Amino acid sequence: MFSFININKKNPNSLGIDIGTKSIRVTEFSRRNEKNYLENYGEMNLDIAGAKTFRWFDQNTLNPDIKNISAAISVILEEAGIIAEKAVFSLPDFSTFFITFELPPMNRKDLDSAVEFEARKYIPIPMNEIVIDSELMSDKDTTKGNNSVLVMAIPKIVIGQYQTIAESCGLELTALEAEVIGLKRALMKPGDPVSCLVEIGYQSTNISMVDNGYVKSSISYDVAGKDLTFAISEALGIDVSQAEDLKRENGLDSNKNPEVADALVPVLAIICDKIKKIIKEFEAKEGKRVEKVLLSGGGSRLGGVLNFFRVIFGEDEYFQGTQILIGDAFYKTAYHPKLESNIRDINAYFSIAIGEGLRRFEK
Repeated sequence: MFSFININKKNPNSLGIDIGTKSIRVTEFSRRNEKNYLENYGEMNLDIAGAKTFRWFDQNTLNPDIKNISAAISVILEEAGIIAEKAVFSLPDFSTFFITFELPPMNRKDLDSAVEFEARKYIPIPMNEIVIDSELMSDKDTTKGNNSVLVMAIPKIVIGQYQTIAESCGLELTALEAEVIGLKRALMKPGDPVSCLVEIGYQSTNISMVDNGYVKSSISYDVAGKDLTFAISEALGIDVSQAEDLKRENGLDSNKNPEVADALVPVLAIICDKIKKIIKEFEAKEGKRVEKVLLSGGGSRLGGVLNFFRVIFGEDEYFQGTQILIGDAFYKTAYHPKLESNIRDINAYFSIAIGEGLRRFEK
């Protein structure tokens, strides 16, 4: 599903690599006795690399910086002692096109052709410059009733860039997929009700609706971790690096630093309002109730954020009964006991990398 590159070769371990705008995260998994095992993980943060001169993505074109990213991944692999060579990379939301539409009843062969024709209407790039993959959002007979289709497209040039990154690190790129697919794999459990996955990253907040195992929609919202940091910087008159540290140290704990908490609240309220709006629109369109909101990403790890979301949603009569939870990316993964104290942080920050690492074992 959504595999633009897929080499089905046997190898003992699998790598999941998540290249974000703020950090690069790598997970290594194995499969033994019908269980998934986290063998290793590593991370490089942009602050450590040198924020003023070091970039994962070009600020103007948003193309990945092949040299910097390759160097960072190589360091992570060496420092963490990671041995796997076959890797699945996540693609940031700004590198992909995510669209959904409906097609009339038709046989599967005709449907494949119709998908590409319909996709042309939504994708602002010539079809010969992209690769598209599609998925029916149900397992029904395509000749009976309308067919809901999810399409993801990626520019061929981006595929080439990620292939070069992998080769530069001595890795074999086995798959590329959108962040939301890895996130869904990591967080969604069999039999889960209709859910909203919220990944609060540094550059953007991704809000995705999942029903019966299918991603029905995925929307990227540009209010995210960076805005929380900037709000603190502006309120306290300090530089961004100091503000980032205060954000992580204090979160919404007004007993630690009320000024930081006061600066964060308006931004988090904006994110909550956006999530509620998207959920309401989805419910109106699909006629289904979203029962669960699963939070992930660095923004969800800030102290007090989970409770803040629960209060905001709880005060809205429309959302009475909606569960607000931190997604559990380790519910189907075993790990060494010595990692127990780190699991909460790994869970929040590494959810996408975990999902990518698990792809080889469960698509």
